[in-house]
Amino acid sequence: MDKFLYLISEGLKNVWRHKMTTFTAVFSLFLALYFVGLLATVGENTKSILQYLRSKYKIEVFFKQNIDLKLAKEVSDLILEIKGVRSSTVINKDDAVRIFKDQFGEDILGVLGYNPLPISAVVNIKRNSEEVLDATPIVNKIKKMDGVEEVRYQGHLIKKIERTYARVMKIFPWVALVFISVAVLIIYNTVKLSIFARKDLINSLKLIGATRLFIQMPFIFEGLIDGIIATIASVPIIIGTINGANYVINNFTSWNVELTLAPVLFLWLTLLSGIISVLGSYRAVSGVMK
Repeated sequence: MDKFLYLISEGLKNVWRHKMTTFTAVFSLFLALYFVGLLATVGENTKSILQYLRSKYKIEVFFKQNIDLKLAKEVSDLILEIKGVRSSTVINKDDAVRIFKDQFGEDILGVLGYNPLPISAVVNIKRNSEEVLDATPIVNKIKKMDGVEEVRYQGHLIKKIERTYARVMKIFPWVALVFISVAVLIIYNTVKLSIFARKDLINSLKLIGATRLFIQMPFIFEGLIDGIIATIASVPIIIGTINGANYVINNFTSWNVELTLAPVLFLWLTLLSGIISVLGSYRAVSGVMK
């Protein structure tokens, strides 16, 4: 137990002796953990955001003025048969006036003296698929139907988010690997500097028969301490970033979504920090006994 405490204390002394290099190592590891954690969180939450947007995604179908409600409902039934369509709801002329008043605050009948709004239908797309949404085939089929005057859809934003999400998920492992590699390299250089600074002590320990492990462990603990500090720093910053994003979403958008953090993420970040720290420090001390 005394030997273990001695090794930890030596690791702490190494951290304290090289404050600037320790700061560089901790900061680089902090950045690696922060960006990896943030990218993982964004990737996981983007799925729920896309599902929410798909649920709100709609195609608006406007019928010709001479189309009656019966025929409009028949066309709506045909729209329901199109693959990818979840629902199709017909809006009669009276409902259109009420919706217009709710949205714009104007009574169009009072202003014009007649109802110029056509019968329309709101078409919703199925949302249970994680594939990139392409409503163009659905829109093209609806446009060809008898009695349809105009078709409007709002899928450009969703398609852009989906494509961006697909690209990010493809490059995410490579970006994470770059951050991790840089962190390992800086931990390696930091511990290597500590080894050079204590070269005389290491040689003395070799002469009195100290084991390889006894000489190496303080430097490995130094790397682990750097990792613990970086992990402690990264967790609240990730939580703060997600809370800030939720504040922006709730106060400046109409989206009814909330970003969440999976508790298991912090376990993975801790493990990742330990692996980076041990890998970098062990690589540095592997030549100590040579």
